[in-house]
Amino acid sequence: MASAQLHSTASPTRPSPRQDYPYPEANPQSRIHVLGIGNIGKVVAHSLRSLPAPPPVSLLLQNYTKKREFDSANSAITVFRPNRAESSVAGFDAELTNAFAGDGSPIINPWPIWNLIVTTKAHHTVAALKPIVSRLTRDSTILILQNGMGVVNEVTAQLFPDPESRPHFVTGITTHGIYSKGPFSIVQKGFGNIQLGCPPLRLEPAPAPFGFWYPPKEPLSTDKPPPLSSLAPTTEYLISTLLDAPDLSASHISLPELLSVQLEKLAVNAVINPLTVLFDCHNGELLENFYIAQTMRVVLWEVSQVLCALPEVAGVPGREIRFSAERLYDVVIKVARATADNWSSMLQDVRNGKQTEIDYINGFVVGKARENSLPCTMNLMLVNIVKGKGKIVQQREKMAVPFVEA
Repeated sequence: MASAQLHSTASPTRPSPRQDYPYPEANPQSRIHVLGIGNIGKVVAHSLRSLPAPPPVSLLLQNYTKKREFDSANSAITVFRPNRAESSVAGFDAELTNAFAGDGSPIINPWPIWNLIVTTKAHHTVAALKPIVSRLTRDSTILILQNGMGVVNEVTAQLFPDPESRPHFVTGITTHGIYSKGPFSIVQKGFGNIQLGCPPLRLEPAPAPFGFWYPPKEPLSTDKPPPLSSLAPTTEYLISTLLDAPDLSASHISLPELLSVQLEKLAVNAVINPLTVLFDCHNGELLENFYIAQTMRVVLWEVSQVLCALPEVAGVPGREIRFSAERLYDVVIKVARATADNWSSMLQDVRNGKQTEIDYINGFVVGKARENSLPCTMNLMLVNIVKGKGKIVQQREKMAVPFVEA
């Protein structure tokens, strides 16, 4: 599929290219910005610049340390894949989202961001977007590509409360297995896919962080994605360009199917992530253990009750089977086996004294359970265990005596 072409039109929100535009491309709307240069952000940026006719890509870096690491990597991203040669791709531009002048005042880039891919952790999204929110217009498109639910709600409610000036949104979920090999070097060990869907435009969000991006009482019934040509120009361009990248294996699917896939992954993460924190173990160590299996089943019984009760999935065929506790248990076991040697990202965050995504995973389940008057004791307990363990680690770090070499 050939990437959609964007046409610049002079208007108050869509300026024509000017001579002082800092980049060489004739049309600024062809540039794609990536915010969140973690493993997923790196593989997406690398794949886009690997296209035969690559789009211009800007990496949005949050501090000077990241910029120095990028410069030290020769301004390139390197990807290692099984049975394939090492691939190092350059040609990226780097922008600092938190840049300051000599007098301490922030340096504001005046140029709009037309196409933005956000791959930060869910709980970092709003803070990461704040420095660039003035560069996003109603003609921009933002792709949210991360774990958890409720982030688009939070972003729209806190940063874009006016539907008339709100950017377009695309939501995505990925199953690629990637781990870091260095600051700008990654290993793509497991080849998965990226699934993309477009929520309805200009609609008021439900209360964050537990709502969806469409009216919470309105079921989704369409079984096909909207034609790309019916979408906003930047949305069509961004999705088309991602579909063109073979290493991403991206697809554009209907909202009900995307929501179903997101909720399945939510169920998997609601089990594997907090239990690896609780037992301090690899994903695979959750298997072949009767006591842990019983815990999994209780957690998934609660998750299943919540997912089946969501009004948003009322129109999804076979939802009682797809979101049954037995089927979700089989999916969890399959993922745990496929990632047996991995440390979950939540466990890594707790060990490093970082905030986790628990509020957007089990916390989301708890919030929806409350809305529907359903029991959710186990998931609430897991939320508190993860937060409690994280706080213990953070307190230990504060009390630690720093080691200084003589």
